[in-house]
Amino acid sequence: MKTVRFHRKLMAPVLLVAIIMILSQAAMAGEWHGSGTPLYTIASGSLHGDVHVGGGHGLTYADPYIEYFDLPGNIIYARLYVPMWNYNRGDTLTVSINDEELKTRYEPDYIAAWGVSCYAYDVTGVAFKEGLNVISATYENNNGAPYGIFLVTVYENESMPYTSFWIDEGNYALSKAVAGGGAKNRGEALFPGDVNTETVEKADLWTVMIAGTDGEIDELWFNSKLLGEDVGRAKTGGYLDFDHFDVSGDIISHNNTAVFKRGEEQYLHPFNAILVLEHTSDVKGDTELTVYETQSSLMSSIPIPVIAVLAITIIGFFLIYTKKKH
Repeated sequence: MKTVRFHRKLMAPVLLVAIIMILSQAAMAGEWHGSGTPLYTIASGSLHGDVHVGGGHGLTYADPYIEYFDLPGNIIYARLYVPMWNYNRGDTLTVSINDEELKTRYEPDYIAAWGVSCYAYDVTGVAFKEGLNVISATYENNNGAPYGIFLVTVYENESMPYTSFWIDEGNYALSKAVAGGGAKNRGEALFPGDVNTETVEKADLWTVMIAGTDGEIDELWFNSKLLGEDVGRAKTGGYLDFDHFDVSGDIISHNNTAVFKRGEEQYLHPFNAILVLEHTSDVKGDTELTVYETQSSLMSSIPIPVIAVLAITIIGFFLIYTKKKH
């Protein structure tokens, strides 16, 4: 029987490599995927009708993850979102709408940081029912799960006021300083174009944010108005904030904008912003709908705080090892 002996000089490098591997896996729930995608407009338009926005309900690890939607009829456009925690290569997601199974997805549309991701679907052609609809998500994801299921539907109704809308989506990792660059402290959702503010009778803004923490004060602005502080505090469920704001008195004539400010948050991920403007009864018009191309994610380096934790741990190991050696 052979006895394997390690030379003492070789032990430090061997242990160092082992520690780096262990700490790297612990620090990275998923691998680093960069800063992600700033919010942008995926669809906009105007019509006699309205926009229905709904969803939730936070990270639960339920499988399937199920959400219920009470929908209107005459839907002309529908966009579905499944934000997901801890995406890694090889994960799958299968969504069913009223038992109609959509094609299994192997990659998300938007991904940032340590696997915070979002799967987006154009589900305009799906046979939604007027009334109750059931959407479920079945997934293969080690230690990950959906943060929620969200659905945005645009529907026609000639008896309703003329309405303008913008649907913004993305996944932008607001975080502290990253290697090779500064902190990501601010994200914007632009609703481009001109608005006749004199005809706007009502204005609604919906936002979806991921990874907010109660007590870490962030800010949400619309144009020059502060809508709230510590908006990202997981009030809608685990790691999820789904909010609605009446911004009727805050509309400007050109390029209305929602602004997400990280503040004291370690991480904050703006995912969606939807603006809907209802015009006065004397405004009439035809149905207009423009759908834009999906934008790709932006890559960036690993945040310095993560690297710092790893470096401090390694230095601590060497100090302990050196002390024992002497």
